[in-house]
Amino acid sequence: MELRHLKMIQAVAKVGTLSQASKQLNLTQSALSHQLREIEEELETPLFHRMNKKLVLSHAGQIMLETASSVLNKLEEARQEIRKELCGDMGTINLSTQCYTCYHWLPSVLKTFALHQEKIKLNILPEYTREPIPALLNGELDLVITNLMGESDKIAYRELFWDEQLVVVGEDHPWALKPFISAEDFAEENLIIYYGPIEESALYQKVLAPKNIKPKNVIEMQLTEAAIEMIKSGLGIKVMAAWAIKPYLKDHPIKTIPITKSRLYRTWYLAYLRAAGWKDYYDTFWSHLVASMKGESI
Repeated sequence: MELRHLKMIQAVAKVGTLSQASKQLNLTQSALSHQLREIEEELETPLFHRMNKKLVLSHAGQIMLETASSVLNKLEEARQEIRKELCGDMGTINLSTQCYTCYHWLPSVLKTFALHQEKIKLNILPEYTREPIPALLNGELDLVITNLMGESDKIAYRELFWDEQLVVVGEDHPWALKPFISAEDFAEENLIIYYGPIEESALYQKVLAPKNIKPKNVIEMQLTEAAIEMIKSGLGIKVMAAWAIKPYLKDHPIKTIPITKSRLYRTWYLAYLRAAGWKDYYDTFWSHLVASMKGESI
């Protein structure tokens, strides 16, 4: 059974005769009659009954008409969507991030994007935040905002922006007056992180691992507010992006300190599947993200 058979059933059911259907499909009547015989022989049942010089659907024919209409409609919808995507007019982006702190700034950025790009539908899927890359590889996500570049050759990256990582301590912490924090300083501290493993963090990969140093304790805590209360009480320290801690500095007795004399920076990327390719409307979203974060204290 082929698409031409489905189109034939739809056309004959609509006009009631092979002669009229053949004109509609730009085929000869004999060619259309041959198609009808082919599919009836394949299904081993008639699809039409002749009544008063008209072809009327049999029960099997009615089932096939419903199927033909559904399949042909879905194919047309797919053609239209693909055509629009290729023209850069419309698309859907399923998006997640690799870090919960991104949700401090991401919603406002996406809100302005939606106002100016109504034809591109954005779906934020925070449930994949802890493990976005497997979801990307499985096709559940189209793009991931991440500061980690994995080793998989199935994933490609587009650079977005960079940010600085700072140590957050209480105002009365012994480090409060230090001009910067060295790798060795972390060895005697309780380090608060959002979630593990710490080995995936920029702090560990760029600062601690090269010196073979680990913090005294690592405490997982996903709520920033709770972590700040711990810091104020002298129960731990935390490493955060400058833009993430900025809103809390005014109302809390805490202080930020650079990490190492040369400071610690991260680069953020949009990750996507190489096989799926970089679509035209991804460019629109990428450009909006870069422009939105440009000039911000990130």
